Amino acid sequence: MNTLVKILRIVSPIVAVTLLIVQVIVSNQLATLGKHMEQLDMAVSREQDVRETLETQVASASSLLAIRERAIAEGFHEPKPNQIVALSPDSVAFGVTGTHPTQAMLP
Repeated sequence: MNTLVKILRIVSPIVAVTLLIVQVIVSNQLATLGKHMEQLDMAVSREQDVRETLETQVASASSLLAIRERAIAEGFHEPKPNQIVALSPDSVAFGVTGTHPTQAMLP
């Protein structure tokens, strides 16, 4: 029985120190892993933002393409460099020529 107690008195501190070292190593690994996970989360967030921006750009481009195709189907064409059409806001707003929109509404 004495030999067993002597062995336990020698082995117990060694086991305790070993377990303490293992705990420090595991804690350090978990902290490092947490930092790495945070970096990955930030990278995923950035990539999602880029993806949303690209989706918006694609939607805008396809919308503009649809408008262009419909305009061509309706008979519109690209203006030539020497072809300039200037519309005054007064003539377009209420269909009244030469009057300001507020004047057109007055009795």
